[in-house]
Amino acid sequence: DKKQTTLDRTEACIENIRKNVDLKNVKNILEYGCGTGLVSFALKNNSNKVIGFDNSIGMVEEFNNKAKQRALDNIKAFKHDIENDSIEENSFDLIVTSMSLHHIKNLDIFFEKSFKALRNGGTLCINDLEKEDGTFHKKYNNEGVYHFGFSKEELEEICFKLGFSNFIYERVFVFKRDYGDFPLFNFYAKKVN
Repeated sequence: DKKQTTLDRTEACIENIRKNVDLKNVKNILEYGCGTGLVSFALKNNSNKVIGFDNSIGMVEEFNNKAKQRALDNIKAFKHDIENDSIEENSFDLIVTSMSLHHIKNLDIFFEKSFKALRNGGTLCINDLEKEDGTFHKKYNNEGVYHFGFSKEELEEICFKLGFSNFIYERVFVFKRDYGDFPLFNFYAKKVN
């Protein structure tokens, strides 16, 4: 939460969401892979409800401590395993995942559950790395990394098969590292029956 690049990339993601999603009509938000909740807390307002899911109990506890310290009752995180746990269907107007999709092994399960969990007219927003060669996480030996970024085409193909439409793919931020520049995108897919 204290790293400036993390704050900057989160702000860039949020600004782009505000540009592409009509948030005043969004009542229920799910952030998947919520971590400590930087995106969730930025999207929270007085009239919506935000749920965070994360596989790490430590992140979930940190997220919930923040909500408690701020005396907020419309934002809460839960431990969740995408492969084995269900997500309530037709429940969310917006599902966001920020810098988490590359850590999810089975993309089909994630996209299928997200599609079912969205209400009609709901939006899925993926914030992640553009396709790269594995260099981005090299100092961690790519541990827990299943995908080296994503192309617009592969995301559209997965989403189109499920029935998503109205795709938008925009570059929102560039990580500047000693060993290269790594662009981040926001990708949007709408569930319209």
